[in-house]
Amino acid sequence: MTSSKQRNLAAFAFGLGECLLFGGLKYGWASLVFVLKDLGYFHGCSNNLSKDTYDTSVSGTSSDINNSTWTYGHAGNATQQDLCDKELRGLCRTQDSCLHLVFTIATVTCGMMAIPTGALVDRCSIRIPRLIFSVVICSGLLMLALSTPDTSQLLYPSIAGITMGGIVIGIANMQIGNLFISKRSTVVTVYNGAIDSSAIILLTVKVAYEHGISLQISCFTLFAVAFVLFVINTLLLPRDRIVWPPTPKTKARCDDEHKGKANNGISSGSKLYTEVKGNERSKRTRRQSIQLCEAHKEMMEYPNMTSAFVSPMFAFFLLWVSVLQLRDLYFLGTFHSWITELVGDDHSTVSHFTSIMTMVQCAGVVISPLPGLMLDRNKRKVIDAEKALYQDLKDSILVYVITTAVSVLFSVSVILPVIQLQYVSFVLQVVLRAFLYGIASAFLPMAFPTRYYATMLGVLFAAAGLFSLLQYPIFLLVQGPLQGNHYYVNVAFIAMCLSTMLFPIYIHIYVKKKEKLLELNKSSKEWIKFESDLLTDEDKTRSDKV
Repeated sequence: MTSSKQRNLAAFAFGLGECLLFGGLKYGWASLVFVLKDLGYFHGCSNNLSKDTYDTSVSGTSSDINNSTWTYGHAGNATQQDLCDKELRGLCRTQDSCLHLVFTIATVTCGMMAIPTGALVDRCSIRIPRLIFSVVICSGLLMLALSTPDTSQLLYPSIAGITMGGIVIGIANMQIGNLFISKRSTVVTVYNGAIDSSAIILLTVKVAYEHGISLQISCFTLFAVAFVLFVINTLLLPRDRIVWPPTPKTKARCDDEHKGKANNGISSGSKLYTEVKGNERSKRTRRQSIQLCEAHKEMMEYPNMTSAFVSPMFAFFLLWVSVLQLRDLYFLGTFHSWITELVGDDHSTVSHFTSIMTMVQCAGVVISPLPGLMLDRNKRKVIDAEKALYQDLKDSILVYVITTAVSVLFSVSVILPVIQLQYVSFVLQVVLRAFLYGIASAFLPMAFPTRYYATMLGVLFAAAGLFSLLQYPIFLLVQGPLQGNHYYVNVAFIAMCLSTMLFPIYIHIYVKKKEKLLELNKSSKEWIKFESDLLTDEDKTRSDKV
């Protein structure tokens, strides 16, 4: 194994660890909400109760509550005091609204942070975004560690900082996929799966809290780990931007195409080959077809970034991502109140399902390679240079159809008031998110010039984040006029998810149209060549007669 390959694999591994630890802490929000409500955050806003009324409505001081009487999960049997606490906090819809507002603001600011991050990654090395990540996420963790129920307002900047740090490191690490030519989509989706699975970190915080380790200690521990990983990755990752398509210099670093020194690409007709001497066997490569596709997209399809943003392809893609992300985030943000209503406010059952749901999130890192492998399934085949222009788009259609189908099944399962069925809902939700974010990151370089990639990804997440603002008025609608009934909202989500099927249909029509134009152009060129040859033969005949 060459040193460059070892370095690439090490960069991949450490980047994966960073995504797994901090890339998607917001997906463990349900576990954190459980701890925050148990500690009494935002208790002063419950049903217009003042803090003094709230504290004096139960026996014991505030510190006693934090240490003993509030911890349902710590005691074997519920007492009369527990029932009083449950009535005050478990059914406190205003408290739920405050916590959900924290989550909504965090997801929106996370999306808005994606725009400057994407522009920065497109123009600088990935070390600068990593520095920003370190400062932002460490600040968020420190504010969370220093917050108390009396300073609940600190949750707004702290949770926003944690989520913004996650999006920064997520976008920055996507560049590492450029080191792996034929597995680029797979690497990107694996990283997205690791981001999904980072929900396990807040589950660990919840379990530690139930075993007597305070939230503050957990946050300080995460702060130390974030700093250490930042130092390691800063020293390990390349100093320059990892460009795409690969240049000969970049290609020499790509481990899955080289195991020694490679020859330059050799074109045989419209087939592309590269012979690799290191492992004494010939490997096909798409390097030249990648460069051809990039040139075609930049010259013929999207000569500038504005033309990409205003294209129907990006509009359909943005709608697809926005709707499915709203479906996913609404479930995460309202999980605690939804499961509480479903199980009849049984605190131990709520704790059980919260832990199960968060543990299932870990499967994201296992499921996430599936969409990447489906997108990459034809990349090792011999590729016709002209047909390669739209082959990746054709390969993506099946993945989009599957993702939309999963979102519909998920929306149907959560609408049924059967508690045992929700185990299936948890699995479907993880599959949905693994496919959603994996495809969202992998599709842009397929359809648009890759030199716009990080900027377009940032704009995509920012616009989708703004769209996710709808989750809060929807939540207020459920808590108010609908009296906690999520049925009608879930019916609306089923219809919205079905509408996203328009996107794969559009891709199919688009590809068919473009391939037809290619065939017409090819036929025209052949006819012109035939006429030219015919005229040449006629001129030659006349010359012979003369």
